[in-house]
Amino acid sequence: MSAVTPVGREVGSGAAVLPEKVDDIEMTPESPSTESDTKLERTESNSSRVSFQQYIDLVFPRGWKLVLLWTSIALIAAFATSSFGKHTVVGLMAVINNIMSAVALPFLSKICGFASRPLALSVATLLFTLGYVVVAAAPTVVAVAAGEAIFTAGRTGIYQIMHILICDMTQLQWRGIVLGCYSLPWIMNGFLGAKITSAIRVTSSIDGETWRWGYGMFTIIIPVAIAPSILVMFWGHRRAKKLGALSLASSSYARRQALEGIEPPPKKAWWRRILDLWSDLDGFGLLLFGFALALLLCPPTLTTFAKGGYANPSLIAMYVVGGVLFIAFIIWDTIFAKSPIWAARLMNRTFLLCTAVDAFHFFSTGLHEAYYNSWVYIIKPTWSEYNYSTFSNIHNMGMCFFAVCAGVLMRFTHRYRYIQMSGLIIRLVGEGLNYYSLSNQSDVVLVMAKLMISCGAGFIITTTAVAAPASVPHKDMAGAMSILHMVAQLAGSIAGSISASIWNSNVPKNLERYLPELSDSARAKVFGSVRLARRQEPHDMVVRAYTEAYRPMMIIAICTTGVALILSLFIKDMNLGRAHNDVERHKEVRMRTKSETDSEILREKVAAAEAQARTEVEAEEKRTTIQ
Repeated sequence: MSAVTPVGREVGSGAAVLPEKVDDIEMTPESPSTESDTKLERTESNSSRVSFQQYIDLVFPRGWKLVLLWTSIALIAAFATSSFGKHTVVGLMAVINNIMSAVALPFLSKICGFASRPLALSVATLLFTLGYVVVAAAPTVVAVAAGEAIFTAGRTGIYQIMHILICDMTQLQWRGIVLGCYSLPWIMNGFLGAKITSAIRVTSSIDGETWRWGYGMFTIIIPVAIAPSILVMFWGHRRAKKLGALSLASSSYARRQALEGIEPPPKKAWWRRILDLWSDLDGFGLLLFGFALALLLCPPTLTTFAKGGYANPSLIAMYVVGGVLFIAFIIWDTIFAKSPIWAARLMNRTFLLCTAVDAFHFFSTGLHEAYYNSWVYIIKPTWSEYNYSTFSNIHNMGMCFFAVCAGVLMRFTHRYRYIQMSGLIIRLVGEGLNYYSLSNQSDVVLVMAKLMISCGAGFIITTTAVAAPASVPHKDMAGAMSILHMVAQLAGSIAGSISASIWNSNVPKNLERYLPELSDSARAKVFGSVRLARRQEPHDMVVRAYTEAYRPMMIIAICTTGVALILSLFIKDMNLGRAHNDVERHKEVRMRTKSETDSEILREKVAAAEAQARTEVEAEEKRTTIQ
C-alpha cells in the first residue's frame, strides 16, 4: 500500500522498518532529526499496488453500504418516536447522540493508539450493531433513544477510523479527493435510500410498527459488509508481525516501541494490565466528561416534560452537578491524567482555528437541522413520501459531491484556505436563503437553499479534514482527528440542546395561539406526532405555528456561520504537496512496487534497518558520554 518516503517512513498495510538505502535519508533544516524521528523515517510498505487496490475494493463498498443505511434510517427516526407519541424527544436524542459520539471518539482513538486499527474498528462495529438491535426491539421511546445513542457512537467511530486510514495512506495533495470519493455513495444512495425510506414509512403509517424492520435489516447487513475489511486489516497486521515489521493496523504505541528500540514491558498480572489500560484510555476522564456533558446539555430538552420547567429542582440539580463534574474533568485532565484527551502539543494556530471553524459549522448545522426535516414534512403535505425523502437527502448528496470538487481544487491549487473561506461564504448565502424560505416556502427556494448550504458544507468539511490533521506530526494524527470530531460533536450537542429548548417552548405556545379551538390534549397529540400535524386543519395555522417556532434557530445559525467566516481569516495556509503532513515535510507518501514488498526482501531490509538503528543508537550514546 502506501509508504511514507523518502526514507520510507510510515506504514502501509504492513510496513517494514526501513528505506531501500541509507542514502535515501535527507533531513531538511525545517525538519530537524531526532533519534526517534530518524528511526521512524525508515518505514515502508509490505503491500504492493495490487494489495492496495484490493484494500480499496474492500473499504469503499463498505462505505457504500454504510451510507445506504444512514440515508435510509436517518429519516425513519421521526416515525419511530412518533409511534410512541413522543416526537418531541428528537431534540433530546440529537443531544445524547452527539454526547455519545464525543465520548466514543477519544476512546476509539486511544484504542487505535494503544492497540490497533482493526480492533478499534471491531469495537465500533459492535456498538453500531448493538445499537440497532436495541432500537429494533425497543418497547419504549427511552429504548429507542438509548439504541440510537449506542449506534451513533459506533457509526461515528467507523467513519473516524476510516478517515484515519485514508490519512495514513495519502499525500496531502490527494487527501481531499480521496476523502471526498469515500463519501460519493451518498449521491446514489440518496435516491435508493429514499425508495427504502418511503416504502417503510408508507407501511409504518398503516400498522405503526414496520419502522422496526428498517433498523432490523441493517443489523445483519452492516456486520457482514464490514467484516471483510476488518479481516483484511487483521491479516495485514499478522503478516507484518511475522516479518518483524509494522503495519497500517499497528497502534501508535507499537510503532514507537519498534522504531525507537523500546524493550517489551515485562508481563503483568491481568488486573494490573486492566488498570494500565484504564489509565492509558483515560477512562476516569472520559466518564467525568460524558456525565458532565449529559447533565449540562440535556435539561433544555426536558423542560417540556419537567414540572415547572427550568425551575424544577431536578433540572437545577443537573446543572449544578454537571458544572462541578466539568470542573473536575478539567482539573483531572490538566494535572492528573496520564494520557489526557487533549494533549498540549496539539496547541498550534492552524489546528485550533480549524477546530473552531468546524465547531461553529456544526453548531450552525445542529441548530437548523434538528427539526428542519420535521418542519418541511409538515409544511409540504402535497409531497409524496419519496419526494420528501429525496429532498431530505439533498444536503448529504450535495455535500459529498462538492466535497470531491473541493478535493480537486486543493489538488491543483495546493492550497486550502481560500477554498474554506469560499465554502463559508456560500453557506452563509444559503442560510440567508433558508431564512427567506420562512416567508416564501416554494419548492425552488427550499431546494436552492439546501443546495447552497450543502455546497458550503462540502468545502468546509473537506478543507478542515485535510488541514487540521496535517498541522500535527503523524504520531499525533489519530488524537488530533478525534479532538477535531469530538469538538464538532460537542458543538452539535449544544446546538441540539438549544434548538430543542426553542422548539419545545415555542411550538406548544404557537399551537395554543393559532389553534384555540382544539383542546389541550388534542394540541399535545399534534405536537407529539409529525404525521398528525401534517394532516391537521386548518393547516395554514399549523404551518404558521411551526414556522414561527423555527425562525429563531435560523437567525442564530446565520450568526454562528458569520463567526466561523471571521475566524477563517486568521488561519495559516499550507502547501498541499507530496508530504504526509505539514510539520514533517520530509515525509512523503508513495506507492511501493510488488518487488519492493516481497517478504524475503523485507526481512533482509528489516535486519539491515535494525543493525543500522543499533549502530546509530550506540554512536549517539558515545557522543552523549563524551559530552
